[in-house]
Amino acid sequence: MKIKVCGITREEDIVKLLEIGVDFIGFNLLKESKRKVNIDWALEMTQKYQLKHKSVFLVDCEQTEFQRLKNITPHNLQIYNFCEIPIVSNTLFIPVNATFLKQLEQLHSRNKKNHRYLIDNMEGALGGTGEKFDWSNLHKFDLSKVMLAGGIGIEDINFLKDLNVWGIDVNSKFENAPGIKNHDLLMNLRNVNE
Repeated sequence: MKIKVCGITREEDIVKLLEIGVDFIGFNLLKESKRKVNIDWALEMTQKYQLKHKSVFLVDCEQTEFQRLKNITPHNLQIYNFCEIPIVSNTLFIPVNATFLKQLEQLHSRNKKNHRYLIDNMEGALGGTGEKFDWSNLHKFDLSKVMLAGGIGIEDINFLKDLNVWGIDVNSKFENAPGIKNHDLLMNLRNVNE
C-alpha cells in the first residue's frame, strides 16, 4: 500500500520521510490551509532532495501557484476546484468528496491515465478535515486507483490493507501540532505497513 504524508512544513520532516521510505510527500499550497507553505520553499525542497516523483503539490487551479506549476517540469498534482489541465503530470490525484462516493465507478471507467482518486471527508474544508468518513461500503468499490484520507491512524492500517486500497494519505494523526510531524509515529507507520 502506498503512503503519502501530507502537510509538510519542515525540512527535518522531509529527511525523516525519505529515511523511512514513504512514497509521496505532500506540500499544501492551498491558501486556507494551516499547513500552507510557500511555493518557492516547496520547489526548493523538491529539487534539493530530488523529490520530483515523490512530491505532490496540493493546489487550487484558481491560485497563482497553479499557474507557476504549469510551466515547470511534470510532477504530481492534487487539484482542488478542478479544471482542465494543459500540462503533463506524473500522477494527478483527483480529490473526491466521500459524500459522492457513488460516482467513483463512473470516474474509474473514464480514467485512461495514471490518475488516482483521493477520497476524503471534505465537508467544510478543502484539503480535508482530519475526520474519518464512513468506510463501511468501501468493499463494494474497486480501490486499485484510490488513495484514502481523513483521520487515518496506525490502528487503521491493517483494515485498509485488507481492502486492497492503492494508498493512504496521512496527516493530522501523525503530528504533534499542525505541520509538525511526529517522527516516532511515522516510524510506527512504516513498520505496520511492511
